[in-house]
Amino acid sequence: MGVIIFNGISSQEYNIQVEKFPDYETPEKDYDIIHVPGKNGDIVIDKGSYQNATRTYQISVGSLTKEFTPMANSISEWLQSASGYARLEDSYEPEYYRLAMYQDSGVIENLLGSAGRITIAFNCKPQRFLKSGDQSIIFTSAGRLFNQTRFKASPIIIVNGSGSGELRLGGYTTIISNINSSITINSEIQDAYSGTVNRNSDITLNNGFPKLVPGENEISFSGGVTSVEVIPKWWTL
Repeated sequence: MGVIIFNGISSQEYNIQVEKFPDYETPEKDYDIIHVPGKNGDIVIDKGSYQNATRTYQISVGSLTKEFTPMANSISEWLQSASGYARLEDSYEPEYYRLAMYQDSGVIENLLGSAGRITIAFNCKPQRFLKSGDQSIIFTSAGRLFNQTRFKASPIIIVNGSGSGELRLGGYTTIISNINSSITINSEIQDAYSGTVNRNSDITLNNGFPKLVPGENEISFSGGVTSVEVIPKWWTL
């Protein structure tokens, strides 16, 4: 039987069992489709993004020592434990995780007062994040990062040093006017900060927030930058 971990809580804590391998739903790509009267075919505008996908599990819970109602309540508490998106992972794809939320209502089937069954659906962001992409890679000199996926990753970059400096990552250049020990450049949320202090005014971006394109990405730095820590955030669909 499979295991689900949602919002840091394992389904095993509630005697929940996943009854079958979940189906895989491909995210829908965002397009604008425009038809021009008198012109054959539609004009397709690719927005470069994807819509949410659904991850569905058939689960059951049963115990020789518990009645149906407290078991059903434990399932409800588990599913409602997060506000908004939370980390979702399972034993079927152990190298990946998703960001998901549970927003559906559902009927938990009562099986003879001693067990329950329900199909649950998580509303997931389209990315399947590789767990390896959460591991920090530290550079004290120029180096390379290789993106094995087909998608641009939005890394978290921690720049260490003092004074001003320049960071070059592939075709992206970031000029930092005041490093002041360290500054974090978060490409996913497009923000720069040190702890809780906003630092966007201290960076100048050439070509936008840095991305890790598919294939090889060269990284180098100069000026007051002494080291760079990269959390690559690799993902696929």
